[in-house]
Amino acid sequence: MKTYIYKAVAGVCSLMLLMSSCESFLSEEPKDFLSPENLPNTEAECNMLLMGSLSYWRSNNFERHINFIAEATTDAVVSATANNVARDEMNSLTWQSDNESLYKPWQQFYACINASNIMIEKVPNASKVSDEVKTRYVAAARYMRAMSYFYLVRIFNDVIYLDTPVNDFTSANNMTKTPAKEIYNKIVEDLEYAEANLPVKWDSGTERPTVAAAKSLLSWVYITMAGEQVKDNTMWAKAASKAKEVIDNAATYGIKLEENYADLWLVNNRYNKESIFALNFADGLGDNQCGAEWRPTSIGSESGWGFFYIKQSYIDKFDDKDKRKAATFLTEIVSTVDNKTYTTENFGSPYPHGKKWCDGGRENFSQRNKRTDMYIPIIRYADVLLIFAEAENEANGPTAAAYDAVNQLRVRAGLDNLSGLSKETFRQAIQKEWTLETTHERIYRFNLVRWGTYLTVMKEYFQKNFPEKMKNVTEERLYFPCPEHDSLINPNL
Repeated sequence: MKTYIYKAVAGVCSLMLLMSSCESFLSEEPKDFLSPENLPNTEAECNMLLMGSLSYWRSNNFERHINFIAEATTDAVVSATANNVARDEMNSLTWQSDNESLYKPWQQFYACINASNIMIEKVPNASKVSDEVKTRYVAAARYMRAMSYFYLVRIFNDVIYLDTPVNDFTSANNMTKTPAKEIYNKIVEDLEYAEANLPVKWDSGTERPTVAAAKSLLSWVYITMAGEQVKDNTMWAKAASKAKEVIDNAATYGIKLEENYADLWLVNNRYNKESIFALNFADGLGDNQCGAEWRPTSIGSESGWGFFYIKQSYIDKFDDKDKRKAATFLTEIVSTVDNKTYTTENFGSPYPHGKKWCDGGRENFSQRNKRTDMYIPIIRYADVLLIFAEAENEANGPTAAAYDAVNQLRVRAGLDNLSGLSKETFRQAIQKEWTLETTHERIYRFNLVRWGTYLTVMKEYFQKNFPEKMKNVTEERLYFPCPEHDSLINPNL
């Protein structure tokens, strides 16, 4: 693994060299060359390092394989698995550590961690940057490190923890795992530093983490620590308090709910203010294949790859008057080529497909079945409202503030307000709102595991739809096996 992670150094430095101008490359002073030994010097070079760290998330190793981890292992989707052992393993809960949907994200997260560790070590030495700016970029690097570990620990439980750049990469198999609880404490430390030192807004750009992103992610970490993995009940109050800070300062941070839920998934609305932290695939950055993966096959020249479809038993979780239902499930496509209407019976897999990632709003429709510059939101303001409502209910019971947070989402969805519920009934209502609000957003499995309901949900789902898979629903399926260290040695990344 050390061999692999070390290659992040070369990757980041290569990115910097490619992005630097001919003039700087041909500088008469060798000390200005960008190299692992001599970087960064300027804020632009600090930002190149940050973009290098982010680039590991802007990859289908995240957007595709986290779908298989967080969605295809639940009742939310069925993956089209014909002649694909890896996908069938995920869908059947029979995965092995060499499954590509496990080792590829594992690789990417550790590459991001190492790139972040390089930043944390080297940015303070930048000779042409003020202390304030240095601290800001170190905070951004610590945010990216924390976010990467947050995914790793929720997927694999105990994992290897690295907080310094890897230089000696000759003893990969000697590395040992750190208990999940200790890693969560390290994540909290990073995010507390990030919230204290990140800006409310950067001078330019839409992807770099902000103070709102740090506070939001920290509140999410707290409710996860309160859940089944760590079971620390003191974290409920901390989660409520931190989420409340975001809610109370939403205007200052420039965030708010989008009025129309369906508009969240339009390419031409990707800069919407509900997004607190998102991966930017616009302007040629990254390779977002969501549009192709979720879009059905067999619909002519506008076909996608049809990786995921949905069973009616999941769609039935939605009330017919819930506006999120039509925005979440794709049941009809009107071709812009021949004006033909395709319905589910025409799709390659004759079921509804996921709609959120199918490129709604793209002007150049001819590319709809290929790549997309749709943003992938990692944290939305809606998530913060749900975090607050859940944590507030657990810490203080159903308060007016907790009801208000959930009801803002229900009103947007065209549903009635909730009120007068017991703590347990409100807990169940909040969990349902999480499910309806964030379907197909790579959140669902993590929620089911932290609520302690994953095995129950999967037993019911398999019993109803795939009874032959019932034997695969075992407690060992709560977390995935870590890939072998040797699988992380990938010289092509």
